[in-house]
Amino acid sequence: MPAPILERINSGVLVLDGAMGSQMQNRPLTVEGDYAGCENCTDVLVRTRGDLVREIHELYLAAGADAVETNTFGAMPHVLREFGLEDESGALNRRACELARAACEAAGGERFVIGSMGPGTKLITLGQISWDELYGSYRTAAKGLLEGGVDALLLETCQDPLQVKCAISAMLDELDARGMDTANVPLMVNVTIETTGTMLVGASIESAAATLRGYPIATLGLNCATGPTEMHEHLAWLSRHWEGELAVLPNAGLPVLVEGRTEYPLRPGPFAEAMRRFIEDLGVRVVGGCCGTTDKHIAELRRVVDAATPGERAVEPLAPGSSSLYQPVEHRQDNSLLLVGERCNASGSRKFKRLLEAEDWDGVVSLAREQVRESSHLLDVNVDYAGRDNAADMGEVVSRLATQVDAPLMLDSTQAGTIEAGLRRAPGKCVINSANFEDGDEKFDHFCSLAKRYNAALVIGTIDEDPEEAMARTAERKLEIATRAIGRATEVHGLAIDDIFIDPLVLPVSTGMDTDRRSALELIEGCRLIAARFPRVQMTCGLSNASFGLRPAARHVLNSVLLHALTEAGLTSAIVHASKIVPLSKIEGAHRDAALDVIYDRRAEAIGGTGLPARPFVAAAPVGVGSEA
Repeated sequence: MPAPILERINSGVLVLDGAMGSQMQNRPLTVEGDYAGCENCTDVLVRTRGDLVREIHELYLAAGADAVETNTFGAMPHVLREFGLEDESGALNRRACELARAACEAAGGERFVIGSMGPGTKLITLGQISWDELYGSYRTAAKGLLEGGVDALLLETCQDPLQVKCAISAMLDELDARGMDTANVPLMVNVTIETTGTMLVGASIESAAATLRGYPIATLGLNCATGPTEMHEHLAWLSRHWEGELAVLPNAGLPVLVEGRTEYPLRPGPFAEAMRRFIEDLGVRVVGGCCGTTDKHIAELRRVVDAATPGERAVEPLAPGSSSLYQPVEHRQDNSLLLVGERCNASGSRKFKRLLEAEDWDGVVSLAREQVRESSHLLDVNVDYAGRDNAADMGEVVSRLATQVDAPLMLDSTQAGTIEAGLRRAPGKCVINSANFEDGDEKFDHFCSLAKRYNAALVIGTIDEDPEEAMARTAERKLEIATRAIGRATEVHGLAIDDIFIDPLVLPVSTGMDTDRRSALELIEGCRLIAARFPRVQMTCGLSNASFGLRPAARHVLNSVLLHALTEAGLTSAIVHASKIVPLSKIEGAHRDAALDVIYDRRAEAIGGTGLPARPFVAAAPVGVGSEA
């Protein structure tokens, strides 16, 4: 059964309160007395002037608000530390809840207390605070709010997607520790889009939505920075693409300076009229006010809400994808494969390895940017290198690429700690590469749990514990392991199938060994079987493994022809050096046919060939690549 506050949202429009800080600024408060020497720390007023905090709550409730936000916008330890109040975070949050609850009970009717947590004063994407410190701070605040008995937790005025991810992780863990979940206490998130059209760190509303999709967020919306007019475009986009409920809490217009004071010019009537359009045209279900809004604004808003009918939303859900800090990238590309740049890999790129050894971070960024210019949609990042602190390297590289390169990241390592170090520095939605069953369920489960916790997509390789054939060589084995992996990832861990990439393993056909001659055709047929069984799953591969050891010119041809065959068989993505892939139409016929002979094992002269009997599905493999025999 949904929490009462969700039932209220589902049945109508929930009216929140207006500004708390603006109300405080209009009262003659003293720094030494009311603020206890902590200038502008409004959170401390719940201790020193609880009467005033409750009075402001009562003003908004009398004006018609259904819910009030606790006076805890900055009551996280990392914010309170500058006032020497970090140890009071829990007590301040609990006291704020008590004051808000008392006001609601006095007002009568069904009223709600929403626990407010703001963005803090440090941006994690810019390295101003660590994940551990930010996580601990939000968890402490959430603990106090939950002990105080809030009806919902609200993360508001968010300026950095990585801050949102960290705070959600903290809130979910605190709920879990108390035997609760988001069905008991829903999570609400409001991001702030500046007049520049992005969040403060540069994230678009599209990238923020792609990054947050998958988290258990009851409402997503906008607040602060601007008035309702400037929010319309971004809110309209959310109305078309966000599947959950929407919220909007604008300022009372854009701020202006009047005789050295900041004032907000939008009057209650025009403010409420703009909100009416959001409700009726865009289907917004949670409304309220931010900076500059007063009880008069909320009274007008109440009048409008009582007369309005929420509009129906025709939602086109976001396509499955990943996201950089700045923009999302769909996993299924309309006119090509999803190309993942392979060169930021210490195992496969001598240049990247040298840059890593020299700690030439600017060189690493340049190499990443070069891959984006060459049409890579994502970037594979692998810093596994003996003798170095891989987790530290991953954190360093990811923190730089995240802000300086506009491409989502595929974090590639066999070490869970290295993967997590990258996830804690990436503000967008990443892909984890990769999980498998080589060490049984335990390590596989750990990688799945990382994907769930950090809302990342996951590459799963077709490897299991079989002592005879751990790395799946035949098409049937690839399908068998893929089926096991998809079932466990989705049913046990709750991962979305659209966020799973199966890697059917590209094994070399260039070794001269008889056991490797069928590797490419087994790969092609394995892709075909997996795509037919699981049409929504993504499939990727490290393409260049097929031609390992050949001369560069031969590698380019073989890789390009194989990629075409795999695409027709159902591959949706590939980890490649994008500039080295050549369209079939640009490959000389004789070279293309030679590559086809190797891929399909069609002639005795093929690499080390002895003319092994072809299996039925490739017995008459035609020159037209990838079609069924």
